[in-house]
Amino acid sequence: HYLTTNGLIIISGVALFKLIGVIAGYFFFGFFGALFGLFVGGFFDRMRAYGPGGMNPLQNALRQAVFLETVFISMGKLAKADGQVSEGEIAHVEQFMQKLGMTAEHRSQAIALFKRGADPAFDIYPAYQRFISVCGHTKNLREVLLVYLIVMALADGHFHPAEEALLTGIAGHLGYGPDAFKRMIEMVLNQS
Repeated sequence: HYLTTNGLIIISGVALFKLIGVIAGYFFFGFFGALFGLFVGGFFDRMRAYGPGGMNPLQNALRQAVFLETVFISMGKLAKADGQVSEGEIAHVEQFMQKLGMTAEHRSQAIALFKRGADPAFDIYPAYQRFISVCGHTKNLREVLLVYLIVMALADGHFHPAEEALLTGIAGHLGYGPDAFKRMIEMVLNQS
């Protein structure tokens, strides 16, 4: 049944954007895409219901900005890890921006972050220090970020050794040891 609360449509107790996020995430990226869709959809539902910063895991504009900045810088670094950015990787990033419903201005900022991350001279680890200081106490944000990067790296069906090395370093900065990281990779592979 349908209910409305403060203009937010709820279908059988599930918020609309969460439902859309789960369906779209599963359709495009499988099980872990559905988890990511649930997270992003829930964020937009709470934004719509309570306004910016209202009862959401990102809690304020700074956390949201740092999370998205880290995502796009990381995608750029990961895409360039094997030496060149492929058309498939660009398409993957484009799909992600579409799912987030980014405005033209936000897309330009995201593309600039992606390019910064893709620069071989760019050191990604200070961005992770900032991410941990702002978002690190929220385990879900760390998991969503790492799982999404694993899914992106495996989009072509395999890990390039440079991608695996980069992700191992990122996992370490996020608090995941080698064994925990391997388990996450196995979960992603088993859900593909």
